[in-house]
Amino acid sequence: MKKFIAATLIIATVLLITACGGNNSPKAVATKYVTALQNGDKEAAADCFYYSGTDEEKAEQRNQMISLVEKGIKSVEKDEGIKSFKVTNVEENGDKAVVYGTVTYGNGKTDVNDEIPTVKVDGKWYIDTNK
Repeated sequence: MKKFIAATLIIATVLLITACGGNNSPKAVATKYVTALQNGDKEAAADCFYYSGTDEEKAEQRNQMISLVEKGIKSVEKDEGIKSFKVTNVEENGDKAVVYGTVTYGNGKTDVNDEIPTVKVDGKWYIDTNK
C-alpha cells in the first residue's frame, strides 16, 4: 500500500510539473496562453511572451503586455468567453514556429486558423512579439 501511495504521489507531481511548467513546445505555449485568456488570467498570459533587453526593459515590456492582454480578455468576454481551443497545425522552422488553431467562443462564434507565432529561446518556447 505504501508503494502505491508513493507511486501515485510521484505521478501526480510529474503531471503537476508538466502542466505548470510546460513551454517545451510551440503547441504547449500557445495552449497555455489561450487557457490563461480563457481563465481571465492576465499574469499567466503575459508570462507566455518573450521579452528582451535589460531587466528593467523586460519588466516594462511585460507591464505593457499585461495591459494588452487585459483588453484581449475584455474582448473575449464580449463573445461570452472561450469555449474551446484546438491546435490544427504547427509549422516549425528551427527556433521559430507558427501555431494555427481554431477558437470557439461561448456565443458560438469561431475563429479558424488563428496564428500564434512562437520562438525558442534557451530551450524554452515563448510567444514571439517580434513577428
